[in-house]
Amino acid sequence: MEGVPSSNKVRFHLNKLEDITQLERQVNEALQGCIPERIANHRHRLAIDLHLIPYYGAPEETVLPYLYRSQAKAGTTTFFAYATVYVIRRHQRVMLAIHAIARGETLVATLTYLLSRLDPLRVKVERLYLDRGFYSVPVIRWLQALRMPFIMPAVIRGKQGGTRALCQGRCGYQTPYI
Repeated sequence: MEGVPSSNKVRFHLNKLEDITQLERQVNEALQGCIPERIANHRHRLAIDLHLIPYYGAPEETVLPYLYRSQAKAGTTTFFAYATVYVIRRHQRVMLAIHAIARGETLVATLTYLLSRLDPLRVKVERLYLDRGFYSVPVIRWLQALRMPFIMPAVIRGKQGGTRALCQGRCGYQTPYI
């Protein structure tokens, strides 16, 4: 694309911002201001993704509250993390909200925040699709307590037993969580 600022230039200007929560609020207002009318007051399939952007070097004081620790990927264990929620309708995605994950924030708190952003839009959840970053016992128990139907990929850990014992062959597998 011509005449568009580079990703480094955008990052440079974003680094000058000190109040991420204000920026997040403004972005969410802009996203929710241009949502098609047929999305409100209906049940939809929603997708929630966890995005990790690698952070290298010694952390500065201004970014320290927004650094997220995770498994090693791309040569680091420190990331900027944000989560997004989308409506999936007719094989198209419409972003409804974004949330910068603060240091120490739980995944359940992140999901609670994102789903609360849907209340003013009157969007109901038909089914929730979560990416593998949300695979944890607290998230599963919280979604079950809400009686919210969800689908998430299971992370296979260990050499035998557990989820590895369920995965046999090359076909998909679906089971209730016990």
